[in-house]
Amino acid sequence: MALLRQLEHDMQQLRSNYMSGTYTRQNSCFSRGGISTDTINLRSLFKPKSKAETKQLNAKKHSEAERRRRKRINDQYRTLRNVLPNLIKMDKATVLAETVRQVRELRKTVSDLEAVCHGSNKDCVFPSGVDKLSLERCEDDKGAVKVTFSCEDRTGLMSAVARQLRAVKGRVVRSKMVTVGGRTKVVLWLQGLEGGNEGMVMARRALKEVIDKPILPGIMKMGWRTRRW
Repeated sequence: MALLRQLEHDMQQLRSNYMSGTYTRQNSCFSRGGISTDTINLRSLFKPKSKAETKQLNAKKHSEAERRRRKRINDQYRTLRNVLPNLIKMDKATVLAETVRQVRELRKTVSDLEAVCHGSNKDCVFPSGVDKLSLERCEDDKGAVKVTFSCEDRTGLMSAVARQLRAVKGRVVRSKMVTVGGRTKVVLWLQGLEGGNEGMVMARRALKEVIDKPILPGIMKMGWRTRRW
């Protein structure tokens, strides 16, 4: 009960101080003249901001938002500078011009590739945007295994694939490959895999090691090509 009475007394004192507009606080430290007191104008703490203060606050918020916007733009320009190949000048106008040129070139590449894929070569298809790997047995091709995979194009990709296939006794009898926009799709027909399904599992594991290998910066290729072995 004593605690409740003390709380009620403190609340009444706070309301009284607010109505009078002042609040007197006693410091716990002693000065030369005794206990020092600080008087705070409570109403000044809740005083509405003037138009000038509001305008200044809004201007500060706008400035911070503009700074964040410029930072995002500069970050995107920095990304473009790192991605675009053979970029000589680094100013923003050159970066934008080269980006437009690359997009137009890639659109033309897609059109050319569509013409190739929808022509006589029906097995030629676009590389997928994500890494994929599939193996299936060919019923009418003397027990051959058809391997299809898509991954990032890089130097030495097919050499690594050949090494992995030799390790599992796989022999490539036919192959097709399409590369566009830094992505490659490869179709292989293999013979010589031993152990039935176990041989296919080993071949899948060996090829997945190549496909999942990280790409080092600067070795991704632009443009497109089709190739047969």
